[in-house]
Amino acid sequence: MVGDDRAAVVWAVFSVQTAAGKLVTERMSRGLDPAVTSELLVSIRAEWEAAGQPIVRPHAHRDEVTFADGTTVVGVRFLVDDPYKREQAPSFGLYLDQRWAPPWDYAHLPWVDFGVPDATELHVALEDVLARSRRGEHVEVGCLGGHGRTGTALACLAVLTGSPPGQAVAWVRAAYCEKAVETDEQHAFVAAFHQETDIDR
Repeated sequence: MVGDDRAAVVWAVFSVQTAAGKLVTERMSRGLDPAVTSELLVSIRAEWEAAGQPIVRPHAHRDEVTFADGTTVVGVRFLVDDPYKREQAPSFGLYLDQRWAPPWDYAHLPWVDFGVPDATELHVALEDVLARSRRGEHVEVGCLGGHGRTGTALACLAVLTGSPPGQAVAWVRAAYCEKAVETDEQHAFVAAFHQETDIDR
């Protein structure tokens, strides 16, 4: 893939509101290879050129998020030059992508990129994150790009700390990143999170 084609594909993936971006995202959410066919590349290039050939430079996330009850966690992404470089290393990390293997204490939660996790497993993991943070630990939550899975987890943390489920996605997009929560399925998961995890409340 030549430079312009690569730039166009990166733009399509990060601009999931485009037809081509939605197609690539949808393939990934179903666990399919997001390989770009010649036909799809023509469509991506046309959309990219119509948008003025923007160059996407993914931003790094190392962002503190403070919830309604005052609990703070840090949202992070793996895709940076050095995923483990920090001014202050966390005491614990909950990671939603298997690529993470940091030198500090951590746990992995199984979660397919662009998909949703098991609600009960996520609830248990997020309650642990909240308990650790409330004890004064420096805790972070992250996936690969820091938007879909991380944003969804942060929105679910917002629900657990008092935000109405129907407003949690908008809240996390304002408090953390406008690109948080990438798919309709993730959005619906957050909206239903309170009901699905109400068992032990």
